[in-house]
Amino acid sequence: MGYNIRKKAKNKSARRQGTSFTLAAVWVFSFAFFLWLAWVLWVGRQNGPWGAAVSGRLFETFGSAAYPVPILLLYWLWRSVKHRTLAVLTLIFGVLMTLGGLAAQFSFLKSVFPAASLAGGSVGQALFEGAASITGAAGACLFALACIFMGLHVLFDVPWLATIRKTNEIVRNDFNTWMAARAEFKQKIDAAKAAGSHDIKQSNAPRRVVAEGDASVKPMPKISRPVAEMVKMPPRSTASAPAKPAASENGEKPKKEFELPPLDLLHLPAQEDIIGPSDAEIAAATQRLEATLKDFDIAASVTGVAPGPVVTRYEIKPEPGVKISSIVSISNDIALAMKARGIRVEAPIPGKDAIGFEIPNERPLTVSMREILQDAAFAQSKFKTAIALGRYADGHPAAAVISKMPHLLVAGATNSGKSICIHSLIVSLLYRCKPDELKLLLIDPKRVELTLYEGIPHLYDPKVSCEDVGVVKDAAGAVKSLQALVKVMEKRMSIFEVAKVKNIESYNLWAPKNNEEKMFYIVVIIDELADLMLQTKAAIEDSVQRLTQMGRALGIHLVLSTQRPSTNVITGVIKANLPSRICFQVTSKIDSRVVLDANGADALLGKGDMLYLGISDPKPNRVQGTYVSEEEITKIADFLRAQGGPDYPFQIPAPAAGAEGEDSRPGEGLGTTREEMLSALTLVKERRRISQDLLKAHFGSSARATNILSVFEMKGFISKPEGSNRWDIHFDLIDEQLAQLQGAASAAAGVEKQYDTVFK
Repeated sequence: MGYNIRKKAKNKSARRQGTSFTLAAVWVFSFAFFLWLAWVLWVGRQNGPWGAAVSGRLFETFGSAAYPVPILLLYWLWRSVKHRTLAVLTLIFGVLMTLGGLAAQFSFLKSVFPAASLAGGSVGQALFEGAASITGAAGACLFALACIFMGLHVLFDVPWLATIRKTNEIVRNDFNTWMAARAEFKQKIDAAKAAGSHDIKQSNAPRRVVAEGDASVKPMPKISRPVAEMVKMPPRSTASAPAKPAASENGEKPKKEFELPPLDLLHLPAQEDIIGPSDAEIAAATQRLEATLKDFDIAASVTGVAPGPVVTRYEIKPEPGVKISSIVSISNDIALAMKARGIRVEAPIPGKDAIGFEIPNERPLTVSMREILQDAAFAQSKFKTAIALGRYADGHPAAAVISKMPHLLVAGATNSGKSICIHSLIVSLLYRCKPDELKLLLIDPKRVELTLYEGIPHLYDPKVSCEDVGVVKDAAGAVKSLQALVKVMEKRMSIFEVAKVKNIESYNLWAPKNNEEKMFYIVVIIDELADLMLQTKAAIEDSVQRLTQMGRALGIHLVLSTQRPSTNVITGVIKANLPSRICFQVTSKIDSRVVLDANGADALLGKGDMLYLGISDPKPNRVQGTYVSEEEITKIADFLRAQGGPDYPFQIPAPAAGAEGEDSRPGEGLGTTREEMLSALTLVKERRRISQDLLKAHFGSSARATNILSVFEMKGFISKPEGSNRWDIHFDLIDEQLAQLQGAASAAAGVEKQYDTVFK
């Protein structure tokens, strides 16, 4: 039986190889026959006896209709190769129908124009005379045309209805554009005659357009194109390093003047004459939009158009009595009529009596970082912490101020532009702030995004000295850095209390008058919050809550980014303390509501298309984010690193010599410090018991209570026997640990006093 199966498979394979060889042979010889036939019919020289016989027979039979025979043969050959089938019957039927119709048509033309060189051959003459004897010459002509169309349809499978519809649409659009230009030109001439001069001012003369099917002229909607006002930046030479200042009389090396990066490190924006579609394209789209509204018996008109880099907003004003819901409900029908892959509706537009339909452009533009940094709206801002966001849907530049946000949440699906937004934010700050004005605490659990900024002088980490600072890459280090930053915040509050000021701006005005150094802003950027929440949710949430609630006035601001906008990552505590939010394209309406408390982010286009909800905005604003490449970031980081590394006073007192390292720092990624350990051990020794409720009542936080219990169990201070829910307390180990901690605390008191004198 196995032998029979193998034999059948072998025979089947042989038949398949034989079929392939047969098809290949037919194709090769058919192509050679096509070349030979084209030569004998079109060239007519050196045909040989066979060529003369074939060409003579074809011309005698079909007349002038014999010339397309090689083309039809070549098309059949191409179709056979594509579909791997010969389809000989289809070829014969289609060729005979087409050639017969052409021959009959040529015979008809020969009868009308006897002097013409056209001929239908014997077949054409027979078909024409036979049809003419029944239906007359006109009927024979129509019969011949029907045969031609039928033959072409069989051969080429032509979609006649779609072809006619497309041709009709092209002709109609061209006619509408021509009529709009004609009406606009006439309006300019009338305005020039009325003014008594030939100087036509387009901005003062309203443009008009002829509506389809309406002979009356109606005003064209106002097109608001943004006019870029670029600030000329002074040229900076990066070829040579700045001259080193001379040493002072007391031998101290003077402080080097820091240089901000030049704009030459960024790519020039693409040279585009206008932003968005042209006036003719807007006129055609306006007519389609109004025609669609009319088809649904909605009385509304387009009153304004705001072209942007990626989308164009059409402002639709409904007539009195028309409900907004009736227009919003047909958004999908409008998207179909406009051939748009996604439409966002803003109903109504804040501050206007119109509804906004944001329709994607056919040719989207990239918003470069340089064009926003050089725009007057951003470059002339008085705030040091201003950041470039991109361009609004109407094309105007979009910017914000970190210190006014005061904290920002960035969310979006993978590959939607979230990381580019974080880079744009950092680059904006690096172009405006010197290292003594702003510090960056960068936390990158993914280890691939923010590592480009390693070694820049703006880098900051309160738990280590400036010699050891770097981008934080692990969850345990992130917890320690944030908890150390909480201590920095508490120390700043004590200083503000002494100085009797309420925010960092007031303190920086007070400090020079009292021989004190100014404080710098601290911006914490976490590139992937979801990973940190997965590993150390309690400690991260506790630190974020304290920093966001108290850090604004102290110059501490947080930017949290995540690609998982779910409720277990963006918890109620985090969301309540981050009022400013940026949402890129997400996969569902639920994710959009988690971030923005509204729908809309699920209809974005991706690649930097985002919704920005500011602290004082009633509704999210659509923005096309700026793009900054990895090459540009590398150039900026190299320019900054060439001027020195991180430099800041160590703001958290160092542990005393001989103290146990794990107890003098946040331990095991659980956020337990030496002071908390000392207080907790003393409490347990006095009460002679331990529980989470006892620790929570003492420390005021269930997260801290859980962390301390975990540390106690890992250290061996407590244990839970198998089958029991009561903790066994090992007081001998607790007494030994208390003695060590109390000795280390007295040794560290002098160190802390020394660091308090230099803390800012």
